[in-house]
Amino acid sequence: MRLYLDDDLDGNILISLLQHAGHAVVSPCVVGTRGVLDPAHLRYAADHDLVLLTAPAKDFLALHAQWQQEGQEHSGMLLVYRENNPQRDMTFQEMARAVSRLD
Repeated sequence: MRLYLDDDLDGNILISLLQHAGHAVVSPCVVGTRGVLDPAHLRYAADHDLVLLTAPAKDFLALHAQWQQEGQEHSGMLLVYRENNPQRDMTFQEMARAVSRLD
């Protein structure tokens, strides 16, 4: 799968795990989108035919609804719910496995 990580998940460990599992991963740090607002992350992913992998699910659910209303398309979003609760939050390893199951 061709993935774009937003700022919340942009980190070397997750990138490495996803690449090891065979995914192409684009990092905001590498492409110069680090620190941009959520709509710009989604725009970048859409313009480059990448699936967006993100952790602030609530923010991107609203953004997806807005895009649908406007008739805009994107390649998809994988939303991870993270609430800073180590007992419930997915680890990076679990995220990589979950993404691989979808591929």
